[in-house]
Amino acid sequence: METNNNLFKEAYNLKIKHRGPKVYFRGLIEISNVCAKNCLYCGIRKGNPCVDRYVLPDNQVLESARFAIDAGYGSIALQGGERQDSEWVERIARLIREIKGLGGTSQPLGITLSLGEQSSEVFRYWKQAGADRYLLRIEASDEQLYSKIHPSGTKNHSYSTRLQALYDLKSAGYLLGTGVMIGLPYQTRANLDNDLKFFKELEVDMVGMGPYIPHELTPLGKLVAQWKQNMESTEFRGDFWNLSNKQLLNLSLEMVARLRCLMPHINIAATTALQVLDPLGREKAIMAGANVIMPNITVTEAKRNYNLYEGKPGLQDDAQATKDFLLKNLESVGAEVGWNERGDWR
Repeated sequence: METNNNLFKEAYNLKIKHRGPKVYFRGLIEISNVCAKNCLYCGIRKGNPCVDRYVLPDNQVLESARFAIDAGYGSIALQGGERQDSEWVERIARLIREIKGLGGTSQPLGITLSLGEQSSEVFRYWKQAGADRYLLRIEASDEQLYSKIHPSGTKNHSYSTRLQALYDLKSAGYLLGTGVMIGLPYQTRANLDNDLKFFKELEVDMVGMGPYIPHELTPLGKLVAQWKQNMESTEFRGDFWNLSNKQLLNLSLEMVARLRCLMPHINIAATTALQVLDPLGREKAIMAGANVIMPNITVTEAKRNYNLYEGKPGLQDDAQATKDFLLKNLESVGAEVGWNERGDWR
């Protein structure tokens, strides 16, 4: 633990040196939980019949974007399940244009999209509409591990397709974000080491990586529950599948810190899932080298149905309550917020 504390201090000092003390807010708008994918770990996977599906109307998306402007957030992130139909593609382009038009003569909101795999043409179309960044998490950079957390034999869960999408996003001119889950079944220490190398080789602009939190209504969540009923099995399960919350938090913070040391200039998100493990999990990530937080500004009645994992925090809080909670916690660790700043490093 002492070694990690030294690592966290080194990473924090590198962040201060290369990025300064500020934390940048990117208001998260979960615009839809309709998804064409069946990823084995995800609570809103297509095959989960217990999800109350929704698509936010334009006025609620724009209401959240206006809140971000009034609250002093420099950016928003539009996140949703993966869809590729033409109606969806056109709607996203329209929303991007309308959001960019908000705020009068002030600097337009930065827009991050997190809407899954699309064709290279769609990526370019949304970029031309005004999107600035794209977050497409690889979830596991090792192809073998990737195959274990996605359905086998299906074209739309292909590792090569996911990887190509990341290169297409770079070609389209986005500031590129990706990330992985930490503590997955079958995951090894070598996998995590190679995840960091993957980020470096891809020359990403932002990384959002956080702990794997099982969802009981997913195949992977059910597998973990079965494993816990049979602790004496000698089958290979990976290095981290049965960590305590404290251990998983420490591993996640270690990955944040190691990445900051490896790529001192990039943006690193303190992911919301960290708060499941510790009420101050995100703030601890800030002290370990992260510099971005994504406060959820989705209308309250919708975000209750965007449950990627169990125990998602703040489901009852509106956008203002979420902001107030974060500010209180960030103040407790002496963090400074970059109001009305996007925080892009290039």
